[in-house]
Amino acid sequence: MRLACLPYLLAVSLLCVCAVHAQQAGNFLYDMGTSSSRLEEGFIRVSPDAAYSNGRGYGWLALPESAFDTLYNRIADTLFCDGVIGKKTMTFKTDIPAGEYFVLITVGHPGQQLMQVMITVNGQVLTENLSAPWFRLPYRSIRQKIRIGKAGAVVELKAVGKVDLIGLHRVEFRSVSEKSESIFLDTPETETEQMTAIAATFHARLRRDPANTALANRLNILQKLLTAERYFELAGWSWSVTQTKMNQIQRMYAAIDLLDQIVADPSDDLYHKALYLLAKIHYWLSKEDTDLLDENRSQLYFDKLAGVFPQHELIRMYKGQQIEDSFTPDANMKHAPKWAVLQHEAISRMLKVIHWWVQHRQAENGELGGKYADDVEMLRWWLPAILGADDSLARAGYTRLADGIWNSGALLRGYDKKIDDVEHSAELFRDSHTGMFLIRYGDPAYVERAMISMQNFDAVWSAFTSSGHRHFKSYYLSATQTLTGPVYGADVPLNARALLPGLWAAWYNQNPVLLKQFSQWAKAWVEHAAKPENGKPAGIIPAAVWFGKHKITAKSNKWYEPGLRYSYYNWDHLGHISELYSFLSGMHALTGNSLFLNPVNKVADLMRSGSKDGEVGRCQPGSLQWVKNTLRSGGKDKTAGANPFGNIFAMTARLTGDERYDDLIKQYASPYNQFQLTGNQNQLLAGFDVILNSLRYNFPLLTSEAKFTDRVYVRGSDLLTGMYTGHFGRGFEYPAMVASWKNTGPDVAVFVRRGDKSSALVSLYNAGGEKQVEMNTWMLTPGVYKVSVGLDENDDAVADKSVSEQLVTITERVGKVKIKLAAKRQVLVEITRKSQIVQNAIALPDIAIARADIVVSESDQTIGDQQVRYTVHNIGNAPSAPAMVYLITNGLPADSCRLEAIQAPNDLVARSRTSVFRFTPKPGSYQITIQVKYAQQEVNSYNNTAAVSYTHPGFKRQHHD
Repeated sequence: MRLACLPYLLAVSLLCVCAVHAQQAGNFLYDMGTSSSRLEEGFIRVSPDAAYSNGRGYGWLALPESAFDTLYNRIADTLFCDGVIGKKTMTFKTDIPAGEYFVLITVGHPGQQLMQVMITVNGQVLTENLSAPWFRLPYRSIRQKIRIGKAGAVVELKAVGKVDLIGLHRVEFRSVSEKSESIFLDTPETETEQMTAIAATFHARLRRDPANTALANRLNILQKLLTAERYFELAGWSWSVTQTKMNQIQRMYAAIDLLDQIVADPSDDLYHKALYLLAKIHYWLSKEDTDLLDENRSQLYFDKLAGVFPQHELIRMYKGQQIEDSFTPDANMKHAPKWAVLQHEAISRMLKVIHWWVQHRQAENGELGGKYADDVEMLRWWLPAILGADDSLARAGYTRLADGIWNSGALLRGYDKKIDDVEHSAELFRDSHTGMFLIRYGDPAYVERAMISMQNFDAVWSAFTSSGHRHFKSYYLSATQTLTGPVYGADVPLNARALLPGLWAAWYNQNPVLLKQFSQWAKAWVEHAAKPENGKPAGIIPAAVWFGKHKITAKSNKWYEPGLRYSYYNWDHLGHISELYSFLSGMHALTGNSLFLNPVNKVADLMRSGSKDGEVGRCQPGSLQWVKNTLRSGGKDKTAGANPFGNIFAMTARLTGDERYDDLIKQYASPYNQFQLTGNQNQLLAGFDVILNSLRYNFPLLTSEAKFTDRVYVRGSDLLTGMYTGHFGRGFEYPAMVASWKNTGPDVAVFVRRGDKSSALVSLYNAGGEKQVEMNTWMLTPGVYKVSVGLDENDDAVADKSVSEQLVTITERVGKVKIKLAAKRQVLVEITRKSQIVQNAIALPDIAIARADIVVSESDQTIGDQQVRYTVHNIGNAPSAPAMVYLITNGLPADSCRLEAIQAPNDLVARSRTSVFRFTPKPGSYQITIQVKYAQQEVNSYNNTAAVSYTHPGFKRQHHD
């Protein structure tokens, strides 16, 4: 019977792990537990007092001490809710007939204590050491084929290791039947819908023939595979966690437990399907964290599968073979410069990945299927697609995820409700919202959310030590508490991650509370860095400062290895340590306080001083030479070939204009930053090897096959960010862009060659038809600028022919420059300042309104009227003056009113005013615009207008006399 010929039937429940039919001849199934706990259908209850007797035919030779009933309901199977517990040894005997059986034993107990058990059947060792709990799964199973003689079966469990505890859930003996012809397709995939139909057919046959043990056992194995497949495919969706009461990793462990049982029989016709799923689970768990599994067997399993399915493309990918994803340029790049050709391929491939996730995986609440905390990590490489290629789908997906997190209930006052170390608890908000300052510049929602989040800094996270320093009380944080126990009560450099959204808010509006509190924290770290203490070289930021003791060492007595919960808080993990240096550089840019650059400058001096003296491992840990060598090597968490401090130097140079870091940027920074100094385009082009190697091959492993969204990343994406925007990093570290773009798309290649506060030089190649693009300037200070556009025929960054010149006046942080691009030509845009506009005001209001602030609904007061409710915010740092608000419908003024002054949110509490316009529309479509005309200077005038679409179907209510 071919699978394709089977009818499709209603899906049966996939949560049942074991057979749900009555006990069959040839199967001997025992459910251990209390005398009153739930009994799995088809099993025999075995309580602790069920001693073996000839009359009973089964029971204990060595009795357990007790039984438990935990009502464990994470898996819909009563077998895992109860069991028995013994010490040192338990022995169970059953008088089953002689024959060949598959024995299945599940051990476990309801506590957290790790037990290790040796299991034998009739003296034959099934396993020398089976441990439970296993990760966070409270049970573990083993299945093996065994021959039983006339004397029956004696199952003995012995505690091994330091713990005498033994827990047992079930014992099964299922008779081995002759193999029937396989009805499954000879492929490694689990065809879930079709195999569910087969399971339903098996159930129907068993109802007619309940004594068919072979069919019952076959159904039992099929259900294990379908359940494992379901657990795997449920991924990390929040609804799946609620439904199964297990997170993604717990479900993967539960799936492994099921699949290990199936692959214990290589002759089973589901063997290769189970092995394929098992291999993928091992692969993705290892990708997520190499410590998750004691032994990653994915390649062993894939090797076995490759021997059977040598042409299977996905198996080849999983084995490490690079299979190129086909790519045909959307535009004719025949005459484009090489940088444009490579950029076009890179951004096109990147967009293909992003579009897949947004179109095929993203839910309405923004989730991408890997849980919010992992989904947000994918956003770390999306900014080139939005700020450079101006891709609307990427922008919508990014915004949907940020808003989804804010509205999910996972946050309280802008931070994770659940307490965790800052590496993880900061991710939800930091990774989703910092980029929104660029994507939706001036949108009050994101500025206010960042300020709300920073209320936690003073209220929950930090306090003053006995020495008068402001420090975090812990690195384990939530929106409501900090952990301050022996391994938790320390401030760490990575706490800067929790403050990054606040740094962006301070950049936006110079909020005085943020600047004051952040300066206090920064000064505390700078002072600790300056002092030599307990072997720490002077000038080096320590790995931790213990809050209660106000010392850099505690139990470990090592300044570089503080003995915290995770080793990535040790000093040699420079990727984490450098986040504080980035924060200090940003604070210098905001305040002008040169003190904040002392640690950066000390690191620069050490990295360039003298020659390298041996390897890191050959130096005394914590010594000055060890520090130098660790800095030069990039530390243990160096990624993508770039030293973490290379970009710190590039950032500081960009923000200060100081050339003292140039030699270190040339040596340690990423290709784009190096190009900025050397002008060597070959050096920059070589950087495309990294990003294209991430994108050209094995597309399914970046999309449909991926099970952990934080492992979907594009290495080298900062090259695209740099070329499009002139930023030193990936974009979200600190706002230091030269430009962002509108109406570009992948057909317009952009190369920001240089830029600072007074000039910019940008090459653009338009591979499509003639179009006009908009350049948004971010670094140019207020002034009058000459914008020269010329053709560059030989890509030497010198215009061969002038196209246009115009004067553009920039009065705010962001300016807008319109540039007309000829078809299939490279143009050079050179911007130079002709005169400066001096703006002395530091305290400025910022009147702001966004689309979400406008709600159109039918008025309750007047029949036929429509109500336009709007909210206007002040997200600056000074009170606003009175202004006028206008209602505009389809481009025509409809009404106006006075907007009274709005106080500044200088206490980090949002300030706004809400009011209502009414109008009586005719049926039809409307563009409803709210415009605030503010006559005085403010931070940003581009956010004074917002519009929404509205369709009025006609009057629904009738007026009755």
